[in-house]
Amino acid sequence: MSPHIEKQAVAQSFGDAAHDYDLYAKVQHRVAQGLMHLCPNLPNDQPDILDLGCGTGYCLPKIAAKYPAANLLGADLSQGMLEYAKQHYPEFGYQVADAEDLPFNVNQFDFIFSNFAVQWCDSFLTVLQQAYKVLKPGGYLLLSTLADGTLAELKQAWASVDQHQHVNEFETADLEKAVEESGFSVQQLSLQTEFDYYDTVRGLTDSLKRIGAHNITSGRSKTLTSPGTIKKFKEQLERYRTEEGLPASYQVFTCLLQKPMASYQ
Repeated sequence: MSPHIEKQAVAQSFGDAAHDYDLYAKVQHRVAQGLMHLCPNLPNDQPDILDLGCGTGYCLPKIAAKYPAANLLGADLSQGMLEYAKQHYPEFGYQVADAEDLPFNVNQFDFIFSNFAVQWCDSFLTVLQQAYKVLKPGGYLLLSTLADGTLAELKQAWASVDQHQHVNEFETADLEKAVEESGFSVQQLSLQTEFDYYDTVRGLTDSLKRIGAHNITSGRSKTLTSPGTIKKFKEQLERYRTEEGLPASYQVFTCLLQKPMASYQ
């Protein structure tokens, strides 16, 4: 059985990371900027929009600039993230929400935006089903998430050292299958690789912790890693160094989906 995501640990991890998150989330911000170019035209002059997994609120003013008259709500699993967002962007509404069990009304939103959030869920199909439920007929879901191959350098370096799971697992085939089964009409799908580079191993691993993205599955080791093991890991990771530095690769799955107009759910 695949390790499952421990959501309490996810919420705590990202809450702890809130104050430093935007300083280190370079790839996340680049992908968010790309999503802004994919935002659909909405027929409603005052659309109801949900930023699902809004985190620090970074994307909220950008979405608001696209849709100035929108009723915009930020939702996140982490209360700590939402408290940070409220302090920095008090003009928006916020609510704690689990993407796999959304606490919203059926047919409530015209548009759901989600950047680098739903990879912290066990079932992408459940995420899509929940989004489908709370979208109005004709409504759109635009999201980015992580796919198989993300942080491959770290995964392979650790695999040569011990048998514990040190890197979160992400599956590409499951994402594509879920989209096929979701009932949504596919407007766009893409898979691209994004890289971030670091001068040192410590810089790379610290950056992941600063954005709350270290391993938070049930399969992770619960004991301290020995200095000898860490030394071997660093030696293995150094094999991937390029002129730009030590790479951290992200396989980014992006989709723009529309709920059919004929849908009554």
